[in-house]
Amino acid sequence: MLSDAKARKLKPNDKAVSDGTIVGLYLVPGGSPGSGKWILRFLSPATGKRREMGLGSYPTTSIREARTKAFEARTVIDDGNDPLEIRRKQEREAARLAAVPTFAEAARQHFADKAEGFRNKKHRDQWISTLERFVFPKIGKTRVDELAPADFAACLKPIWLEKAETASRVKQRCDSVMNWAAANGFGTVVEL
Repeated sequence: MLSDAKARKLKPNDKAVSDGTIVGLYLVPGGSPGSGKWILRFLSPATGKRREMGLGSYPTTSIREARTKAFEARTVIDDGNDPLEIRRKQEREAARLAAVPTFAEAARQHFADKAEGFRNKKHRDQWISTLERFVFPKIGKTRVDELAPADFAACLKPIWLEKAETASRVKQRCDSVMNWAAANGFGTVVEL
């Protein structure tokens, strides 16, 4: 069984050392004494090919943490899945979510796309300023894929009775932004 004392004695030219407790868990020596990287060697259940999964670097990732990660990956493998493929899917999903704009970002992008089409400067300025005034304070920081009709209703309710025309235009602009977001792959069309 690999211990911290043994791991600290590793030299850059040594061979990879098996952990001895988790099948396929190895510490590969790094460029300086006492350092290395954790790998888990396994056969992919999907393809039957040998794979290597990085689990962190030593000593940043302790032996205990490496064993925990390896055990979790082995559980995934035992369930018939490839942990590397699951990790890639999670990374793609995280990247996709990071790319989804907030309502304010989507509105500004959509406005930039259509600003040249306005013939009247006053209408162009009002288009974004009404959203900044009535919508952004409540839902401007919310990602467009998390918004529901109730969120827009909460923005419009305070102005609906006092400024019906303004509320109607704000609703149309919100609808336009959400359609733009859906057309750009950031969610589905929300019927307001």
